[in-house]
Amino acid sequence: MYDSEILYRTIKLSEKVYNESMYGVDDLYRIKDLSHSMDYNHWVGKEHLAKKLCELYNHDAGKLLVLGGWYGMMAYQLRKQWPQKQMNIESTDMDPMCEEFGYELFGDEDIAFSTLNISDSFIITQYTGIVNTSCEHMEQKDLINIVKSKDPSCWVAFQSNNYTDLDSHVNCYPTAEMFAESLGLDWVADVDTLDLGDFQRFTVIGK
Repeated sequence: MYDSEILYRTIKLSEKVYNESMYGVDDLYRIKDLSHSMDYNHWVGKEHLAKKLCELYNHDAGKLLVLGGWYGMMAYQLRKQWPQKQMNIESTDMDPMCEEFGYELFGDEDIAFSTLNISDSFIITQYTGIVNTSCEHMEQKDLINIVKSKDPSCWVAFQSNNYTDLDSHVNCYPTAEMFAESLGLDWVADVDTLDLGDFQRFTVIGK
């Protein structure tokens, strides 16, 4: 399941962050954050969504946008499902370092990285699919705005969870069905629950 090359790159990037801290670039939190981004639960959840979306999307071309994409793991899992050049994949995050580190980790995977806050104004109608595995970190009004503003034919693949112990988890749900209902989609193609031990991760795919 794990990709040894990606894990190796993450270790080397963590070493770079540590080394730079000796020269006044004090961002040692990044080492933990990079390690956390490769956690088993993150890997499994994102791989699960990518495979599900690929089955339902059923086309080789398009333009996929990842919101709250962190360092690029979700975009990488999508690229593994869509190796074709005609499928454009863009990963965004509000943290500018995610863009920089995304290119360092996945720079050879034909993924575009950019810095974007979900509440920013951008042309959302250009995308054929919008992926967000960070819904638990985002305000509900911003998620609803994305759903309402996208092209009606655009796929939505969102994830949240029922892990309420973290302060940063501001948008959790008890069940996958409640999460799906909260999004107000016109059509729901798939709703499922991934049991990850301490919590459950919910995937909703539709239009």
